[in-house]
Formats: sequence, C-alpha cells, structure tokens
Amino acid sequence: MKTWLFRITSVCFFIIFLFFSISCTDKSPSNQVIVVGSQWYGHIPVWIGIEKGIFKKYGFDVKWQFIGKSMDRLNAISSGEAHFASLGEIAMLSAMAQGNTRFYWVGNQDIAPGFEGLVAKEGITSFEQLRGKKIGFPFGASVDITCRLLLKQHGLDPKKDVRLVNLEVGDVPSVFQTGRIDAAIIWEPGFSQLVSIDGATVLGMDTDTEVYKKFGTMTGPDVLIINKAWSDEDRLRAKRFMKAYFESLKWVDYNPEEAVKLIQGKYINQDLSLIQKNIEKFIWHDIEDQKRIMTDNGIFGQADYIIRILHEDMKVIPNKPDFRKWVNLDILSFQRAVKKIKVQPL
Repeated sequence: MKTWLFRITSVCFFIIFLFFSISCTDKSPSNQVIVVGSQWYGHIPVWIGIEKGIFKKYGFDVKWQFIGKSMDRLNAISSGEAHFASLGEIAMLSAMAQGNTRFYWVGNQDIAPGFEGLVAKEGITSFEQLRGKKIGFPFGASVDITCRLLLKQHGLDPKKDVRLVNLEVGDVPSVFQTGRIDAAIIWEPGFSQLVSIDGATVLGMDTDTEVYKKFGTMTGPDVLIINKAWSDEDRLRAKRFMKAYFESLKWVDYNPEEAVKLIQGKYINQDLSLIQKNIEKFIWHDIEDQKRIMTDNGIFGQADYIIRILHEDMKVIPNKPDFRKWVNLDILSFQRAVKKIKVQPL
C-alpha cells in the first residue's frame, strides 16, 4: 500500500513540476522584449521605460542592446533577434526598397533637426577645400544623405570630387581626430566630440539642407519599427508594449531634467548640462500625435521626397517602395478611432 501511495505521489509531483516548467518556458519569451539602439537622444523613452519600471508595469522584461548603425538595427529586427527599435528613416526606406517585409513602421517619436553636421579638420574652412579629400561617416544613415546634399548644394559631386569613407558610428570622432580623414559627419553625441577638436570647423548642418527647408525635419527622421512576426503573433501584446513605450515618452516630455539624470553615464556618456541643453530642443510626438504625423500631410510627404532623392538622384535604391504598406497603426491605443490607411497587406 505504501509503495503504491509513494508512486502516485511521485507521479503527481512530476506532473506539477512539468506543468510549472512548461508555464515558465511559455511566459518568459513572450514577456521579454529586446530593444536595440545607439546613444542617440531619440532612444531616451526606452531607457526611461526601463529605469522607471514602466515596461515592467505592463508586464514586459525589456532588455537594451547597443547597435550603432540604423541598418544593423533593422537587420536585427528583421531576423527576429530583436523586437523593437528606433532608427533612421533612410535605413528603413532602403530596406523596403529591397523587399524586406519582416517589420512594421509604427511611428515617429520626435522631431530634432540641428544635431548632425559636417565638420572639417584644421585648415579646411570651405566646401571647395574639400575637393579631393576624405569624408567619413556611417553609410546608409541620415548623415549619408545630409553629407551628399550639402556637397551637392555647394557644387561638389559626392561620387567624383571627394572620397567617402564608411565608418562605424562610434569610430567617427576618433578616426577624425587621428587625421585619417579630412572631414566627418555624425549626430550627437559624436557631433559634439567632433566640434571640440582643436581647429575643427563646422561647414554645414542638416538644417542647411533642402529637406529641412522644405519640411522642417532632419534628413532622416527617427522612425519606430517592430518585428512583424512578433506583432502578428499576439496583437494585444504588441499594443500593450506600444502603450508602455508612449507612456515612457510622455514621462520624458514632462520630466526632461529628471530623465537626463537617470540616463547620463549609463546609456549616454556626455556632460549632463549638454544633454539637458540638447533635450530642450526636442519635440516629442506622443501616441495621439501619430494620427497627425503618420499621414500624407505629415511625415509621409517627407518620406516620398527622400525616396525620390535616394532613387533618382543618388541611385542607391533599386525602386520607389510604397512604404504605406508597412505602416501599422492598429497596434497603437488611440483615445479616438483613427482612419485606416487602405493598403495591400505585406
């Protein structure tokens, strides 16, 4: 009798253990979210969401991973190695032109022109003096098109009159300082590092380009993308995550000074006062703003303009993608219904 009872008890404990193990296995991956980004200020909502426990409040265990280049971030999202990212619009449009349908475009969280510029070494004070010189920056990023537009506006052919050098985001300041290139262009915090080098001269900013003059935006505004498979697998989970993200963004907008103190030294290595000064220039777009921003009268018109430049002028993308097919506003929790964009599914 005791042997039979022992066996029954053992089986019950085994079933309970097995059920508990399966439950843990099922829940952990669904609640863990990998977010990728750089040290750019546009990632602050994610950092604050982690530090203030906002993501955790919504049931997510968010892990932050540093990936400097926008295109590398997009590849991480597409492969499923990461779930969510902010990156430059140009990398997103380029991926669309290549037929990459493994992500959704779900928003534009900020407008912040004036944070990237072309800086030349001592002795070079004009665009004409750049002729035959080396200019370094990460290819496929917003600075790529900013640089080409500035050169073109000053009578230089980017393909013939200068030598463009592809660099990693974090390497731009050091390569410039050692003299291996004659000029460089990058966004913050690297831009301030370039400017601080003795004898350096700022030749032009993104605010000097035709894009800014026409739309009032950076050449490659920040965009938000999410892995398509992860979003489609559980639309309510994706919606809950985006709600947490925009709650974090609103906290940053309302508490900029405290936000800077929380992230300085941990996510971005820059002087506290400089970060605070720069953040004051940011215009944050909350979840309700997306109904206005993600339209033809908003960022879509600018995206169409950039696509024309990339395809017709620069000839760096094979076609003009219909980016509206990638837009998914259904996972945003609007207070009022938003008019749906009629597009063919990916």
